[in-house]
Amino acid sequence: MKKILLSIIAMAASFATLSAQSIFSSSDNRAGLGIRLSYELSCPGDVKLNDLLKSEIYGNGSGINAGVVYHIPVIYNFYFEPGVTLAYNTYSLNKSLVDGALDQDPDLNGLTVTNASVRMWNLRLPIIGGYRFDVLPFLGINVFTGPEFQLGLSGKNHLKISSLNVSEGAYGDDGQLNRVDIKWRIGVGVTLNKHIYGAVSGAVGLCDQAKDDLKMHSNLFDITVGYNF
Repeated sequence: MKKILLSIIAMAASFATLSAQSIFSSSDNRAGLGIRLSYELSCPGDVKLNDLLKSEIYGNGSGINAGVVYHIPVIYNFYFEPGVTLAYNTYSLNKSLVDGALDQDPDLNGLTVTNASVRMWNLRLPIIGGYRFDVLPFLGINVFTGPEFQLGLSGKNHLKISSLNVSEGAYGDDGQLNRVDIKWRIGVGVTLNKHIYGAVSGAVGLCDQAKDDLKMHSNLFDITVGYNF
């Protein structure tokens, strides 16, 4: 009887181990490269002039980014996914505020701004960790989060004033924006047939983007498609 009980316990333990492996782990976990392409909505916050006053200088703007990631399995279906991304995005500028600034200059008084935006090229280094749920043999659902480091490569304020196109630097000593930011990204994605990838995510800006005594944080919303090799 004792041998039979021991055999039953051993069989139950083996079955439990196999069941846990099938739920929490997948035999196709492997390291590899992936490519990503995203539509991006930049969402700058109000510019705080002091503790009491703030202004809606910037508005939302569209952009795009492209990059590569390297998928590193850790344990079970947990993974680590560093990457590098080149991003182009924009802010809209409050035209009424720009018009008011032009009225302060006698040489520009009476001119009308028809278009005003900030256009930026940024280099980003996301360091993302996540977990994949194997819902079906061909379908995995990923949840992920982690920091994303950003360096501003080029930024321009573009104004169209009547028939004139005016451009000036947004970064650098004479610009109004800081080049460096750290964002915290969180999102959910799907993997189809182990290769096709899609995700939606948001990134909250942690660093002040306005220079001098002003304060402004900028957030992102991304819709991403990709392919895992």
